[in-house]
Amino acid sequence: MKEFLLKAGTVIVGNGETLSDVSLLIRGERIVDVGAGLSADVSAVKMDYSDRVVMPGVIDTHIHVCFDDTSTNPAEVKKFSDEYLAIRGAEFAERILQHGVTTIGDAASRGDVSLAVRQAIENGIIRGPRMLVCGRMITITGGQDKDFRQNEADGPDNVRRATREEIARGVDFIKLLATGAISSAKTESINAHFSKEEMQAAVEEAHKVGKRVHAHAYGDTGMENAVRAGVDVLVHGHPMTRRIVDLMMKHKTLLMPTLVTYYESFQHHGEGLLPEHMIRKEKELFPLIEKGFREAVKGGIRIVLGSDSGLPYTPFGKSSMEELELMVRLGGMSEMDAIVAGTLNAAKALNIDAHVGTLEPGKSADLLVLAPDKNPLRDLSILQDSNSVERVILKGRSVVER
Repeated sequence: MKEFLLKAGTVIVGNGETLSDVSLLIRGERIVDVGAGLSADVSAVKMDYSDRVVMPGVIDTHIHVCFDDTSTNPAEVKKFSDEYLAIRGAEFAERILQHGVTTIGDAASRGDVSLAVRQAIENGIIRGPRMLVCGRMITITGGQDKDFRQNEADGPDNVRRATREEIARGVDFIKLLATGAISSAKTESINAHFSKEEMQAAVEEAHKVGKRVHAHAYGDTGMENAVRAGVDVLVHGHPMTRRIVDLMMKHKTLLMPTLVTYYESFQHHGEGLLPEHMIRKEKELFPLIEKGFREAVKGGIRIVLGSDSGLPYTPFGKSSMEELELMVRLGGMSEMDAIVAGTLNAAKALNIDAHVGTLEPGKSADLLVLAPDKNPLRDLSILQDSNSVERVILKGRSVVER
């Protein structure tokens, strides 16, 4: 089993701590030890990065390999076959890895596309991050446009059936649409869809087998229904109010604000390329996002990185890193807390924190070696330039070198 001894000037652990002048002993896929004065077998590969920052690989829990990040209309996905989408999604996965994102959560696929991309990565046919998938999102009948062939269900028993179907297909987590969506031409984003009882049925089934439930939700009613139903992660969560913050703290619900997709889309409204229904809904929502997110941060909610990459003006890889910077700039988070959102907290959102998300003994050796003089604790924006990441190590193997 191959062994590496990697010396680092600064290690960002991923749990809010830093270590100085330590080494990481990596054996096979895992970190064996972290500390000063470590020794390794004579055959071990020695890597000296004593002048560099080393940090965990970033985890983006909300991307869409079915979408094309250069398209301004998500509905264009209906032009293509599932086979084409899977092949294209493979290229997107490689692009994400190049930016230092070592784990992704695909947050809604058409048919089996994301499952196919996941299998191709796991079998070594393509290069990509560790990939977890929700498969088909679960919606009420007519809750989303038909482009994704989502799993539609009405009433607690049918939602239970739909959840069991997705679990049987081999998904890693469940995604519910608690409300309408900005991208949908036929629903209003803040209108509540699923009831609390319907979502409770999904939560019960998912938790039986150790899987998390993520709920897309806008507006007080839909967000409250989702939180009271016991979902693990509230996705989007705008506009946030103090009442919902207090409720989320009581239920220990994680928040995934997906700031970058609104921020970048809003900057391009004047170009007139986005569908009119998206522009209208974003104009109503965007002015309320910063205040609400700051309320969530002040209230102590644990924040999770999810970029919604693949949607308009949200390019794969770069957007994951921009999301972290926006947490600081718009939400008032510290750089360290934003990094935790993209490492440990993100791992918790996917229920993989026992073996991924921090640079600690026993964890998967997923780490980034940053270029000289690059420190995200001083300036998080440096991570948006892929050249700031000199080496990407995933499961103990060097997969990107510059």
